[in-house]
Amino acid sequence: MLYAGQAVLLAFLLVAAMVGRRFFLGYSLLFLGGCGLAKTNSTTNSQFDYPNKLHFAVTDLSGSDALERDFGAFRQVLEETLQLPVVFFAVENYSAAAPALLANELDFVMAGPSEYLLLRARAGAIPILGITRPKYAAMVMTRIDSGIDQLSDLKGKTIAMRTEGSTAGHIMPMKMLLDAGVPPEDYQVVMLNRQGFEALQSGQVDAWSDSHDRYVEYVKAPGLEGTDIQVIAASDHLPPDVFVANPSLGPRYLEELRTQMLDHQETLIAALLASEANQKYKTSELVAVTDADYQVLRDSYYAIGQGSAIE
Repeated sequence: MLYAGQAVLLAFLLVAAMVGRRFFLGYSLLFLGGCGLAKTNSTTNSQFDYPNKLHFAVTDLSGSDALERDFGAFRQVLEETLQLPVVFFAVENYSAAAPALLANELDFVMAGPSEYLLLRARAGAIPILGITRPKYAAMVMTRIDSGIDQLSDLKGKTIAMRTEGSTAGHIMPMKMLLDAGVPPEDYQVVMLNRQGFEALQSGQVDAWSDSHDRYVEYVKAPGLEGTDIQVIAASDHLPPDVFVANPSLGPRYLEELRTQMLDHQETLIAALLASEANQKYKTSELVAVTDADYQVLRDSYYAIGQGSAIE
């Protein structure tokens, strides 16, 4: 029994015998060249294979129900934009996205600036697009009657911060304190997530640090600004949240992904705003970003002695 390759070779030899010696070399070169071309095309195509679906995660949401509630409309519009199925991938916490990327279980992630640094360091995540957040800054607040009017007054005090690794609620406030001459060993931090404002009001802590968005949510919107809470410091504008991709998708597809999202950013952002939880993106834009845009935050990690968290 002849295998397929042997049958092709036998047919070739028969043709050679029929056409004579002087054409044998020409046919040989043509045959070998065709084989080489077929191999080259196969390799080229495999390099640019597009995914048949995208597994999508959001680093600060845990569980499928939360993803569907806050990003269901966005997932649907993203799917229509890319003409590709987009499947939610729930992660327990932001650090869990890194091993999922490494295992090629996860393709596309929406992350905060701090989470991006971790995903970049541990999984080689590629920044695709940033999503701007107007007035995105870290703020430090105290009670007006506390006598704490500047960052240097916080030596020996207790400060409520948001969560470990939060850009505006942990890393940048610590860098602001360090720049004001207050190193980490000179104050106590308690991570209170969304309870920081209440802890400040009740006197459980001396200061509260969080983003401008949450200052508006807890203080300005309810009309408490100028009463018992004051802002004693605010950071410069922080880098934007970012959509990152698994590097295994390849540069050609990633560029197409970036272009498609930019071309349809109005409908994508409108879909984000379908959830009340995403109103911080009300006047946002999708913008091109590079790793260098997040260097200020990376430097802050190392300055406060927490560089190992993003390695």
